[in-house]
Amino acid sequence: MRDGGIVRFYALVNTAAPGAMPVKRLSETGTAFFAYRTAGVNRRYQSKGANAEFDFIVRCFHMTRLPEGTQYAMLDGDDKQYQIDIAEPIVDYDALDLTLIRLGELYEVNAE
Repeated sequence: MRDGGIVRFYALVNTAAPGAMPVKRLSETGTAFFAYRTAGVNRRYQSKGANAEFDFIVRCFHMTRLPEGTQYAMLDGDDKQYQIDIAEPIVDYDALDLTLIRLGELYEVNAE
């Protein structure tokens, strides 16, 4: 089921004028419908062993790879920003599982 909502994908871009100090902002690269996935005990244990915890695993439908330059995501109805780690492509469902790690410091989002 695609009942999680919509996930918006972002790339980190420099929006400063040429020669000015860099200003990094998120720029939208695409959207997809998603569903929340549950993580097994083994997967949680492995992530903690690598000193990396994650907040969600989401399955994005009708895509097998992310748009070019995409590194971040936001879920509709959620003001939090997440860094994306690709878990694995699911070929049978034409979907992509993404591991989302919440960011401590938020970036500004380009208004487009």
